[in-house]
Amino acid sequence: MPVKVMFVQLASCWGCHQSLVDLHETLADVLPQLEIVYWHTVVDYKLHDVEKLPDGSVDVGFTEGFCRTEEDLYLLKLARQKCKLLVSYGTCSTYGGSPALLNLYQIDEGLKRKFMEAESVVDKKIPDMHVPKMLEYVKPNREYVKYDLFLPGCPPEPPLIAEVVTSLLRGEMPKLKERTLCDECPRVKSEVITIKKVKRAFEGIPDPEKCLLEQGYICMGPATREGCGAVCTRAGVPCRGCMGPGPNVLDQGAKMLSALASIVDYESVSPEELVQSVKDVVGTFSKFTLPSSIIPKAVSKKK
Repeated sequence: MPVKVMFVQLASCWGCHQSLVDLHETLADVLPQLEIVYWHTVVDYKLHDVEKLPDGSVDVGFTEGFCRTEEDLYLLKLARQKCKLLVSYGTCSTYGGSPALLNLYQIDEGLKRKFMEAESVVDKKIPDMHVPKMLEYVKPNREYVKYDLFLPGCPPEPPLIAEVVTSLLRGEMPKLKERTLCDECPRVKSEVITIKKVKRAFEGIPDPEKCLLEQGYICMGPATREGCGAVCTRAGVPCRGCMGPGPNVLDQGAKMLSALASIVDYESVSPEELVQSVKDVVGTFSKFTLPSSIIPKAVSKKK
């Protein structure tokens, strides 16, 4: 008997759902085993299609994105009500994601920038008709509903998706890996790492074999969960931390700040130079996880 599933999109870019297509041939094996009862971004389902489903009648639900509006929050709670097992699909759903950096501002500042000040705006007007009320700031979805499984990634990598989906189809709960990204990164690391210069990602050409952090690039590997296959670091690009905090890490940004501060050679780099070398502290260390951090939003208004 096919497994009943629903795919719910909250506020998001739809990249996580698009990544399902990257399963390629695996998708052909998986699809016949699914009965999709709701996927409004692909099929013409409406909200009332979800509302009329009996509670607990859907085997597995996948939620992509975060709650930006009251409409998002209503749909999320509805999905929890209808699904036996709910999967947080992608980093926005699991930790808040990069759009939640708007938590650093008041919501009226964000609306003004988006609809009145952006360089591409022609008709300068903040929409007020048929628009759901916006929530003041973004919280991780887990603060609203209980989840059974978290599948991070921006978006989740196809091998990870395939592993999770095929496990669920077998009736087994997937067990995600519990190490840091550094543990699956193939780059060569020294026993003791010391940084004599902090570099931005575009500076110089990194050694193709050596640890990027050891070369001075801010690579979030020590504070990030494994599971993506280290696709960025293998290609010479420092990890940005999109898999979220590593095991036993409460605050990914704070963990990475602590790690960086402990390996800098302060005879080569002064504390002032270290601060100046990081142009956007929150955007660098908490880009994907600000709503899940110890301080999840701005705590005072700008004067």
